[in-house]
Amino acid sequence: MTTAAVAVVVERATPAAMLTPPERPFEPIGRDDVRAEAASYPRYATGADDVRIAVQAPAQRIVSQYWSADEFVYSVTAPEHVVGVSESAYLPAVSNVLPLVQRYKPVVATDAERVLLANPDLVFTPDSARSDLPGLLRAAGLPVYRLFTHFKTLASIEAHIRLVGYLTGDDARADAEARRFAEDIRRAAARRPAGIAPPRVLAFGGVYSYGSDTLLNDILKVLGAENLAATHGFVGYDRVTDEHIVRWNPDWIVVGGDADNIEAVRTQMLARPAIATTNAARNGHVIVLDNKVFLPLSPFTSNLVAALAEALYGKGPS
Repeated sequence: MTTAAVAVVVERATPAAMLTPPERPFEPIGRDDVRAEAASYPRYATGADDVRIAVQAPAQRIVSQYWSADEFVYSVTAPEHVVGVSESAYLPAVSNVLPLVQRYKPVVATDAERVLLANPDLVFTPDSARSDLPGLLRAAGLPVYRLFTHFKTLASIEAHIRLVGYLTGDDARADAEARRFAEDIRRAAARRPAGIAPPRVLAFGGVYSYGSDTLLNDILKVLGAENLAATHGFVGYDRVTDEHIVRWNPDWIVVGGDADNIEAVRTQMLARPAIATTNAARNGHVIVLDNKVFLPLSPFTSNLVAALAEALYGKGPS
């Protein structure tokens, strides 16, 4: 028996109490509830930082300072109204809005000076941003909304689509996008054949898996699949070890990778002894999704839901 095989046997036989405890490196910041007020102007909404802002009129010049905020804004407003974006918007490996930023060329709004030069009438900054930049921009008289970005549910994303529409004044476009998002989720969930056992899924990026209180957990619930990390007590984004992988023996493994590196990532995954012994590896169920599909926490998350449904269940009914 090889050393790797011996290690697998030992890990599978190890009492659960002796497994490496999970680590939780990513804790959501701020509140995730939508607190919007009346539809008449000025409009008021309270952000993830509990600061209430006022928007005097429909926004004509919008700045976004975070990749998922970029995707929300472009999903609900006219692209010519977006005058500033995050650095990620211009990165081909991760940007779902690249064609739009290449066409309209908004500035990369990473600091107060660039934001002020863009002359916005509305700024979206993430809940995770340092407080000094929003403070500087607010002192300059700009409405700065701190957007919650660590979503735990698909319903929260849908609610925030409507919120961004409320803040920008693009209510009708936001309503249409929210309906599109919900319908895509419904179609994906409908692909699950009746009467089958829930697919046992382990999804992770790098060394972290997605336990309860994560968006991926909610997606798997909606699709009728079992999230093994949540089943085994992981909360949030926890470190997953080879010991966990061997003991849980997932039927499906899902990870992300760059679009031009998908097969290389799959090969690397299958080269790990702990993964090679799983049902997922033996049955060809190690799924590598383009990071532009796997990573978004935005309206583009519906692409991930659809991709997972197709991987687990095939085309199915629509």
